[in-house]
Amino acid sequence: MARDSDLARDHTTLIDAGFLWMSKAASGLIAAVKYFFTRPFKPGTDTRPIPLPPPPKLEGNLTLVRLLAASRILLFPKRFAELWRLGFLHSYFGHAENPDKFFFLTHHFYLSKGFTPRQRITSAVSHYSHESRSCGPGYHQAVYRSPEGLTLWHRNVNGTPYSLSLRATEDFRNEGDLSIFCLVGDVRVCRLSFSYVQGTVFGIDAPMTLFVTRNQSDRNAELQRFRADFKQNSPPYFCVAAVSGIAMAHGIRRICLIQEEAQIAYDPRFAQSFRNSYTAFWEVFGAKEICAHSAYIMAVPLELNPIASVKHRSRASSRRQNWLEIMVNARQAILEHRVTGFPEPIDVETSTLLRTQSPH
Repeated sequence: MARDSDLARDHTTLIDAGFLWMSKAASGLIAAVKYFFTRPFKPGTDTRPIPLPPPPKLEGNLTLVRLLAASRILLFPKRFAELWRLGFLHSYFGHAENPDKFFFLTHHFYLSKGFTPRQRITSAVSHYSHESRSCGPGYHQAVYRSPEGLTLWHRNVNGTPYSLSLRATEDFRNEGDLSIFCLVGDVRVCRLSFSYVQGTVFGIDAPMTLFVTRNQSDRNAELQRFRADFKQNSPPYFCVAAVSGIAMAHGIRRICLIQEEAQIAYDPRFAQSFRNSYTAFWEVFGAKEICAHSAYIMAVPLELNPIASVKHRSRASSRRQNWLEIMVNARQAILEHRVTGFPEPIDVETSTLLRTQSPH
């Protein structure tokens, strides 16, 4: 990966960088105060608002509020140093335009509404540390520096290409650092976003888990084509199968999923829609609530009821064949780039997706 190794090793330069951020924040605050206290006032009887000149632009394409929010990283110098050593500012924004590189602090929330500033910074460090040590340069090139991402699965049905790809989240990275895109041709019909976080965040005994934070479908003609070619199925199921395969490749046996009211874009006006996309959807896969209504936990590989207990067995078997194929392909796509052997990958044979009878 490309990184500025000289800056990463130079502690003095790191301190200087911190003071530079503070200087920018202070300069911005002074500029804002001057703007508000020296703006023109036009006396007279006209009570309409007087048009004001635009506020001063701050270097780095950040507003004053976001710059001050980003400067909170300096309250956690050890974490800041860890990110710096990872080459975070240089290596993980390859194809983003005007990237907000401190997105985990500059927005109101990062990953979950319940995360504190310390948890947000720790989670960002955990995610990029995991990415740095787990996979090789080919993975980083595909996921973080190419707009096409890393292909996890693909199939051609009735002349239409379908695929799942893993890529750095291109719009709101604070809703999840990575996204799985379900594509019909080149058109996205669904995305599932996630990050790697420490298991202790959710009180589970695991050094690392995968936290799914966004489940969003696109309404377009391609979505209808998907439903026509994959009967009794929908793109979010394909994305969950893919994320399960990714977790298996990394030896992660339990993943966490956001509860709808903790999802950072949650709007109570659309409460039922959010519930259907999050809590109700996770429960289909046997997920259980944890962490005081802020998250769910789900086993990997996916654990579903045996096919014998399902009303339409042939349909269920067909759906699960698709999910199993996706899970196997996604697992293999990650393993081809994985450079560490611990934890050991989870064997595909442990999957019970096609189980016909209950083991009890």
